[in-house]
Order: sequence, then C-alpha cells, then structure tokens
Amino acid sequence: MDKDIFVDASDLVNGTTDSSVMASEPVDSVVNVIVSDDELRAFINIEPPLNGGAPPSFETLKAALDAQGVTYNVDMDRLKKVAENPVYGQNILIASGRAPVDGVDGDLRFHVEIEKKELKPKVGADGRVDYYDLGIIENVVRGQVLCTIIPPTEGRPGVTVRGREIPQRPGKAVQPPVGRNTELSADGRTVVSKIDGQVEYDGRRINVTETLYIKENVDFSTGNINANGNVVVQGAVLPGFKVEAAGNVEIKGVVENAYIKAGGNVKLHSGIIGSELYCAGELKCRYIENSRIFAKKDIKADSIINSDVKCGRSIRVGGSIAKIIGGSCFAGQEIEARTIGSISHVRTILQIGTDEMVIERQQQLIAKIAELEETNRKLSSIISTLCQLDAANRLDEEKKQILSNANYSFNYNNAVIEEARRELDDINKAIKEKGSGRVICTGELHPGVRVEISGATLSINELRHNVMLYVKDGEITIGSAR
Repeated sequence: MDKDIFVDASDLVNGTTDSSVMASEPVDSVVNVIVSDDELRAFINIEPPLNGGAPPSFETLKAALDAQGVTYNVDMDRLKKVAENPVYGQNILIASGRAPVDGVDGDLRFHVEIEKKELKPKVGADGRVDYYDLGIIENVVRGQVLCTIIPPTEGRPGVTVRGREIPQRPGKAVQPPVGRNTELSADGRTVVSKIDGQVEYDGRRINVTETLYIKENVDFSTGNINANGNVVVQGAVLPGFKVEAAGNVEIKGVVENAYIKAGGNVKLHSGIIGSELYCAGELKCRYIENSRIFAKKDIKADSIINSDVKCGRSIRVGGSIAKIIGGSCFAGQEIEARTIGSISHVRTILQIGTDEMVIERQQQLIAKIAELEETNRKLSSIISTLCQLDAANRLDEEKKQILSNANYSFNYNNAVIEEARRELDDINKAIKEKGSGRVICTGELHPGVRVEISGATLSINELRHNVMLYVKDGEITIGSAR
C-alpha cells in the first residue's frame, strides 16, 4: 500500500499535516491604492481573493481610499462598478486632481509700427508703383493711443486627490512702455501721445519726438517726408521729392526741383532752385532761384533770382549779394535789398500793401471762385440736357430728382460766388487804400523794375541809387533810403 495515502499518526499528534492534504484557509481580496508622485491621480489595484475569499465591496474600496487620504474628485460611479464587477491586477484610475493653471503674464498690444520695416514703394489701387512714397515715418497726434497694456491673469490653484491645494504662479505685470512725450492713461490701460510728432520704439519705451532727423539726403532711400512735427534734413532734397511738416523744416543742403511745406518756419542753410515752397511762418535761406515761394511772415535771403515770391510781412535781402533780379516779389509791409533789377533791364516786379493773412485769403478766394464757376459750367450743361428731356416728357422720377438737385447746386454755387466776389473786392480795396508799405534799395535800382504799392504803380526808367519808395497823396514817391 502506498504510504503517501495515509497520514502519519505522529503528524496528527503534533498538529501538522502536508498542505496538499490539509484544507487551505480562504484569503479575501486586497485593495492597493497607488497615488502618483504629483498626487494628481489615484489608482486602485485589486489582488484577487484566494480559497473562496471575499471580493472587494464598495465599502472596502472606499475605506482603502480613505486610509490613503484620497478624498477629492473620487469617481464613485466607477468605484461601484468595480465593486460589482471586480477587475484584478490592473491599475484603475479612480480619482483625478486638478492641476494648477498658471497666470498669463501681462503683454503689450502696439497700435503703431514698432519694427523697422523693409522699405518698399507703395502700390496704388490702380497698380501703379510710387517710388517716392516709402512710408518710413509713423506719425501720431496728441492723445492718440499708442499701446494697450494687457493686464496679467491670476490663474487658478490646483487640488491634489488628497485635497491639498497646489498654488499656481500668478502672471507678472508688464512694465508700461512710457517714454518721452508719452503718458499712461488715467485708467492705466493705455499709453498715449502727449504731442503731435513721430513715434519710435527703442525696445523698452515708446517715444514721440517733435523733430524727425533725416541723416542724409531726401531721395529714393527715404522717399517723400511727411511729418507731424519738425523735420531736419542733414543733406539735400533731390529733384521730385517732397518734404512736408506740421512744424518747422530745416534743410542743410540744396533744395532742387522739389516741394517744401511747413506749418512753421523754414530754414535753408543753402538755397532753393526750381522748387515750390510754402510755410506758415518765416523763411530764411541763402538764395532763391526760379522758384515759387509763399511765407505768411517774413522772408530773409541773400538773393532772389527770377522767382515768384510772396509773403505776409517783409522781404529782406541782405548779405554779401543782397540782390533781387527778375520775377516778382509781393510783401505785406516792406521789401528791402541792396540791388534791385540788373544792368540788362530784366523785368522785376515789386508789390507792397497787404496784411499778414490777406495774401493767402485773396488767393483762396480767387481759386474758390474759379472752381465754383467750373462746377456751374458743368451743371449748366446737365441742366440744359435734362430740361430738353423734360420738355419732351421723357424725364422719369429719378432724372427729375437729378434735375432738382442740379438746379439747387447751381443756385447755391452762384450765391457763394457772389459772396466770395464781394469779399475779394473788399480785400482788393483794402490793399489799395492801405498805402503804408515801402521799398528800400540801399544800392542800385535799375530800369526794368516796376513797383506797386497799394494800387499805385511806378516804372523805373533810369538808374537810381540809395532810394526808398513809398506812397504819398496816392502816388509813389522816391526819397532817400538813409
């Protein structure tokens, strides 16, 4: 008989038996809770029961989580399903924490161009390329918003599966880029310009400058210049280009076949040739040749040659040359030079007798009258055509309205023209009656010169020296200059 079938009596006495013979005890399932290092996730991993041991109950699972402190955002529905249908030996995600959301740093939203852009000629709507307009200047006006300051956000703290708060990193506020001639708005949300000028950004601050400096010539490398402040050109202004500024203009080199316009004064260290210049202040330059010039205040130059020059106050030609030859000079108060005209009897016209603003208003009225008369000429043609259609009973309602509008515009323009003519007559009369201006020639006044002072006219037919011309008893009188 096989002795393995029987249990040794001594084994029974000693209370020991072979495990294969002795019945095993039941072992219940074991619930392990695994928490990630950042405590943002918790898993359960269930060891299966042995020998008929009990599977995990919902209470057992919940107790295991509580023992590990896992209380936040536990997925109770999943926990119940696991209790109902246990899955053994697998990590089951049972709770999820909430990661912190860091705040967003503040930022700057610029409303002006801050980067040096590639200079390219502008292309018009018709496809034409303007090589004179490169758009290198960023003009701004007083009160203009240059930059919006976007505030930082606080973010949101996180929570671990054990209910511990995870602090977030709040966003950092950005430094407002307030620079020269800029300021922070009252609400602290925007940076605005304190002046009219040109804007620039140095990487930290927005600055607005009253004066734009062009280091070399105004040419195809810069394009035309149009600035809200002042402009200083270190070089020349080449043919075909324009320099316009709301403030003063200063040009170190020659201005040739160009256009200059300033809301303030103009200073030309050299001169101007074959160009057009307008300034609301005074003009200072060395020479003016073959140019059209208008200054609301004084003009000071060394020479004026074959040019059409107008100013609201006085024209003073001095220096080593001090001559006016050819063309016409129109001043509100006085014209002074050492030499006027030339030995070749070049026709030179000098006109005196307007107030500072009268010249410009006079020219405005003349241009306005001409423009309205041209408009009425076109309206008259339209009205004539529509009236013929109306007479033939061929005018629909739309065209009747056009006829009515044309008649109204025609009559309104006529009224404006009449008013402008009356004002122009008054200005011309005032110029004629003023009679307080004078022409001073400290050297030679040549034949070929014609002088007009407040409506009185005198042609110079013989060479004269050191004379002053003024109006007395309605006629131009010649006296001594000194």
